[in-house]
Amino acid sequence: MEKVLKVLVVDDENGVADYMQRILALKGYDAFMETDGIYAFNFFKSQRPEIVLIDVDLGYSEINGIELLRRIKEINKDTICIMFTRITDEDSVAKAKEYGALHYLYKPLDTQKVVDVVNEAANLIREHKEL
Repeated sequence: MEKVLKVLVVDDENGVADYMQRILALKGYDAFMETDGIYAFNFFKSQRPEIVLIDVDLGYSEINGIELLRRIKEINKDTICIMFTRITDEDSVAKAKEYGALHYLYKPLDTQKVVDVVNEAANLIREHKEL
């Protein structure tokens, strides 16, 4: 039996984070949500999700999504991170790629696109573990 992968959704918009967490749980993932970058980082350190979806702009958080991505990759470069944002910002896209984000999506999020990208990430993880 395949291991259920942990997915963390990080978005300061509680409704978005909750919705995506519930959709991913329905798709068979062990899904969690956080609305603050610091809490998300602490969750990551303790629970080690294999996939993290991160909003670039985390509102009033002490750290933004790009910094959260950097910190996660510093701890585990194999964690797959998927960034999303409402704002088109080439600097953020460049930084996300530099720090190793797999994808960069734009809001409003297309639910099927998110599920497809998470499934792609899960397949990459499973293929890597078979090597």
